Amino acid sequence: MYFPISDVTISPLLLGLLGMIVGTMTGFFGVGGGFLITGGLLVLGVPTIYAVGTGLLMVMGTAIASTLRHRRLGNVDIRLAVLIVCGTVPGGLIAERVNAMLHQSGIAGPVIGAVYFVLLLSLGVFMTASWLRGLGRKDAGQPGGGMARRLHELRIGPSAITLPGLGRVPTRMPFLRSEISDMSVFVPMLAGFVIGFIALLLGAGGGFILMPFLVYGLGVPTVVAVGTDLFQIIITGTLGAFLYSLGGNVDPVIAVIMFTSASVGTQLGALATRFVESTRILGLFGVTVLTAGIAVGVRQLALLLDSELLAQIGQVLLLGAAGAVAVTILLMLAVALAKRARRRNAGGMESAAPSDD
Repeated sequence: MYFPISDVTISPLLLGLLGMIVGTMTGFFGVGGGFLITGGLLVLGVPTIYAVGTGLLMVMGTAIASTLRHRRLGNVDIRLAVLIVCGTVPGGLIAERVNAMLHQSGIAGPVIGAVYFVLLLSLGVFMTASWLRGLGRKDAGQPGGGMARRLHELRIGPSAITLPGLGRVPTRMPFLRSEISDMSVFVPMLAGFVIGFIALLLGAGGGFILMPFLVYGLGVPTVVAVGTDLFQIIITGTLGAFLYSLGGNVDPVIAVIMFTSASVGTQLGALATRFVESTRILGLFGVTVLTAGIAVGVRQLALLLDSELLAQIGQVLLLGAAGAVAVTILLMLAVALAKRARRRNAGGMESAAPSDD
């Protein structure tokens, strides 16, 4: 099918498959899926600037659907998410201008592809290695450790600020849902600025960076990190989609095709977090990020060598590996639901059994 806005021909079935995969992972991992959407669209041949803009539009849609589900599950720390957003907005505004300048200079593709490759590969290796080291340990599900304590105790900026109508407000506060007793508000704001800049530069919602930061950096429980991450991605994705739409760098037809299938996956992925151990969530996420990084690297090498074979290998690697992870998530959900149904049936049979009296 030919898409005139982005001037590319792609099979709608491949776009639908990518959307389903992204939707499942969005609900399960708490990421907008931008690293997969933009990376996947690049692999499928969409020009860089349109892959970035369309990826952000998709990120916005999938994040809204998943956040609503996680909010009902009680997995969203609104206070923490709002502070992160206070940093991501200015960071994203700067990133959009930088991306536009790179595009005008004709180097957006190589630069963004290289940054994607290094960032995804580094995060993937770190998370996968951390997960493997934690296998069999009793504290494997709490990877924050010493880093989280240092960030909680970090003292930066003034101890209080004056707000109109509120007077002097302390800048250290608790984040009870995230199980943080006391932390400076400037820590999540600064983290949000850095993540917002990187996210909108790459055309992602920033979830593939923020979710690991919340878990490994701040020690937030995994399921709460998932829901909180998605909440801020709504803001980041909306801002990014708006900015790129103003420049005419979004292909809405591609986004609609992908979102149709993604909307189903988001609900299933969010539901799966109720039944799957947090260590497995982190392990699968690390593997997903790692394979995405390798796929983007293969794509960049294919462009450098003008190799159609390498381009196809990158496409198969990204969609195949991500698809395998999505299927694994759905299988774990199905097994968990089947076990719960058997326990209920067993309980019902015991209660219905005749008494010896």
